[in-house]
Amino acid sequence: MKLLGRDIPARELVARIEERLRTRGLPSSEPVDVPPSGVEPRVDPLAFNLQALAEHADPTRPLPPHTHRGGAGQLVLVAKWAFRQTCQVFINETLGRQRAFNGHVRDSYAQLSAEVVRLRAEVEALRAAQTTPPAPPPTPAPPAKRRVAKTPERG
Repeated sequence: MKLLGRDIPARELVARIEERLRTRGLPSSEPVDVPPSGVEPRVDPLAFNLQALAEHADPTRPLPPHTHRGGAGQLVLVAKWAFRQTCQVFINETLGRQRAFNGHVRDSYAQLSAEVVRLRAEVEALRAAQTTPPAPPPTPAPPAKRRVAKTPERG
């Protein structure tokens, strides 16, 4: 595949996309073995996002070493590793505020997610109450007819 004159390996791109989908709990184009107990439940987006925020909250934690370069790429990986080892103190100092901010974002997201779940339950309860008609009030029995005594006619 060519995009703006650059070669992009299509198979590698599709493999990376499918890997990202799998980490998010979404199905890919590969055949999947269905567990004997049935299909696994869908991933809750709120819980998934909260877990992802918690996992990536610390910007000082390095990502796994990776390079897309060929032969000289190994030298780049060594340079990245050496930089991390020698400058980790400066990295921690520089990104300390970002780490605190990310923690606040994660906590805020958790609170908002809990509020959304609570409000959804409340809306469902209100909808259920709205769809079931209230029981009609008991109808009073019709009053009994009184018998009027006949009086003899005078004439």
